[in-house]
Amino acid sequence: VKSADEIDGVEIPLPNVGKHALKKVVEFLKHYQDDRMEAIQIPLKDNTFDAVVTQQWYQDFVKGLDQAMLFELVTAANYMNIQPLLDLANLKVSFLLSGKSAEEIRSILNIPVMTEADEVRTREEHPWMFDE
Repeated sequence: VKSADEIDGVEIPLPNVGKHALKKVVEFLKHYQDDRMEAIQIPLKDNTFDAVVTQQWYQDFVKGLDQAMLFELVTAANYMNIQPLLDLANLKVSFLLSGKSAEEIRSILNIPVMTEADEVRTREEHPWMFDE
């Protein structure tokens, strides 16, 4: 493909990206093209989202998303390999989970409660998860 004219009418399958998430991806990319997001510094320079992401448009972009769309954007950005969007969405998710109990995180992430048998197996297979 040498120009945008050559791809007019060509379908590109994106099985892991819904149309609403795709619209948000396009919105992000259009803005990013004109005003690149500053890289998120690791370790984080502060403990609030607004202090880490200082550009207002990017703050507002993820703050305006409901939780379902935020998780869809994480999936879309990961699938489409759009690192700045993935970083921004994951940062927002990390602040969403920050300070929550295990039960609250399980609920937010829709993780089922483990049965006793599941917990025994998980403790054997992944002991690091239960280090205190």
